[in-house]
Amino acid sequence: MKTNPNHRSTYEVILSIFAALVIGVLFFYGISPAQADETGRPADGKHGKCMACHANEQVLSETHVDTKDMAMQQCLMCHGPEKIPLSEDFMSIHERLLSGGSSAEGSGVEERGVSAKGGEAEGSSAVSAKAAAPEAASALSVPECISCHSGLKYTGHFEQTGHRALSCTACHRGVGDLTLHMQSKEKPELASCASCHKDIDSQYGTSLHAAMNLSCLQCHSSIHPQDTEASAEGKAEAAAVCLKCHSDRDKYADKGHTARVMAGNTDAASCTDCHGAHDTMIFDKTDEGQAKKRAYYTALCTTCHAEGGTAGSYGVFPRAAESFGLTYHGKAMKLGEPDKVAGCTDCHQAHNILPPDDPASALSTEALVETCGKCHENFHPRFVSYVPHPDPHDKDGFYSLYLTEKFMIALLAGVFGFFWVHSLLWWRKVYAEKSRLVKAGLQVRTDLPEELAGQYVRRFGMKERIMHIVLIVSFFGVVISGFPLKYSDAPWAGWLTGLMGGVANAALVHRISAAAMCLLFLYVCWLSLRFLFPGFQVKGWLGRLFGPDSLFPRVKDFQDCLGMFKWFFNAGDKPRFDRWTYWEKFDFMAVFWGMFVIGLSGVIMWIPEYASWVMPGWMINIVHLAHSEEAFLAAVFIFTIHFFNNHLVPDKFPLEKNIFTGSYTLAALKHERPLEYERILAENRLEEIKTDGPNTASQLFAAAFGLTSLLLGLTITILIFWAVLAG
Repeated sequence: MKTNPNHRSTYEVILSIFAALVIGVLFFYGISPAQADETGRPADGKHGKCMACHANEQVLSETHVDTKDMAMQQCLMCHGPEKIPLSEDFMSIHERLLSGGSSAEGSGVEERGVSAKGGEAEGSSAVSAKAAAPEAASALSVPECISCHSGLKYTGHFEQTGHRALSCTACHRGVGDLTLHMQSKEKPELASCASCHKDIDSQYGTSLHAAMNLSCLQCHSSIHPQDTEASAEGKAEAAAVCLKCHSDRDKYADKGHTARVMAGNTDAASCTDCHGAHDTMIFDKTDEGQAKKRAYYTALCTTCHAEGGTAGSYGVFPRAAESFGLTYHGKAMKLGEPDKVAGCTDCHQAHNILPPDDPASALSTEALVETCGKCHENFHPRFVSYVPHPDPHDKDGFYSLYLTEKFMIALLAGVFGFFWVHSLLWWRKVYAEKSRLVKAGLQVRTDLPEELAGQYVRRFGMKERIMHIVLIVSFFGVVISGFPLKYSDAPWAGWLTGLMGGVANAALVHRISAAAMCLLFLYVCWLSLRFLFPGFQVKGWLGRLFGPDSLFPRVKDFQDCLGMFKWFFNAGDKPRFDRWTYWEKFDFMAVFWGMFVIGLSGVIMWIPEYASWVMPGWMINIVHLAHSEEAFLAAVFIFTIHFFNNHLVPDKFPLEKNIFTGSYTLAALKHERPLEYERILAENRLEEIKTDGPNTASQLFAAAFGLTSLLLGLTITILIFWAVLAG
């Protein structure tokens, strides 16, 4: 759009008039009598900063004898650009003052407990926990302060900090009179960050940095920077602040997490993510202190290296925490005994954290022997193939472990699926039959001759009874000491471990109990050989192996099992059993399978270093899994299926005592094992096995010990299923 020339001249006139008015107003207010008297000095006579330079009143002419009582702002009311001109000498001398500079810079004023040299001022406290709250109102205004302290660090940078809303004296308290301040008669108190940052101060007071007497400004130098130092904003900048003191870049900055932070990865852990910003932990050099340190940093590692954590999103150990928790190291750590095992930093180091394919890594093939050797001794080099983060779900990474788990799951599902259904159907059938008899007013018929009624026969000898008691006690020992470790995440695990005096004591109980079971097993093996080869005679061993007194399975046992299911569904009569039923034979044979798997694997786990001389380290992972799952199978089977078959079935509830008393009635023998009863009669051995009934003492012991074992086993079962379902 084009402007009319006549209009342009009108605008020029208007602007000229407006400019003249502005100049007049400025001149009027610049020398008005309200502000200056006949001598040209301000009438209010405020005390000011000129005294900093003109302490001697003879410096100026007689018209300015009161300069010492004037403030710089008041000098500029008369002198300055477009006002009363100043001499060239004055301008050159006062150039810094007139431009807002400070004649007081470099005067050695100490701030925030830090001297001009950057060290801590004498007698200062880095952070005073007892500092008072900041002043409600500043004694001096910001303009008054920056008239001298006018450098960029006070005016430019400070305006960009979080403290810009505060006055100078909010931190530098103690100055109320500017003149006295300039005369060094009022010095600012050392700044106390704690005045405002009380919560942070509380954290800092117990930190390692506080113990080293470091001040806030040694990290937070960005309050008033002397140069273009990095601020503590952002991860990389914060790491740079840490590196001012922790300057070994090869150790702290060029490898591991910090290297990624410095490269711009904001998801990587920075110094403060692990060590804290103000509450940097202190750990003493004692064993207890180092154990706390190991537990503390292991817990920190798992915050990122857990399933769904930050590390997993980059494909770095997505299940590191979970897989570590499957090892003895991880389980003992959870149970509160980090002094007994290795934590994350023991293997991965604290700062030099590199992948195994990096030659400089502590986990490289060349370094693993040394890394593992810090805790383990006398192992074969193949020991280092042990996987400290085993993941049985990782089909591609550890196929053997994956297959082992699948096999154990199939075994567990098969055994429990069959016998739990078997027990449920049995309970329903017996309960229904007893209900029918009770309703009909009938009792179970034994069809015994009158002269045999009420008589007892021997079921177990003293040797067998003692063996069973030892087995019960040792079995409870391995279960109570072992399952808290297996389910270390369970709420009851720590309590039960503590009841035993800790992980080390629990391990001792476990090994003593396991040793007792192994010795008992070896004795049973010896008795079995004596049964097959009496007097070391081989003749007839096959007949004894498959005979009626043998616990080895035979064809009739499979027929009895099928017949039992027919009986459950009212499709046939109950099978007639001999001395041993098919479920009792299964219990016995399971001991051989279980002791082979649990016993052998337990020994390998007890001495893994020596085991590495006959097997690679990765097989120890498989051994550990097999031991754990087989233990679960044994415990749950005993406490549910075995307990039901022998004690909880309705016609025996609540307790079958003959394993403790050694005898039961002849009527019970005829009812439960008719084929054995008929064989005894046919062989004319009835008088041989007759015995007196159990005395009161044996009855009381049977009731007390048996019921205690029964209740304890059921309680453990509840705890196990609690842990399984909660996990």
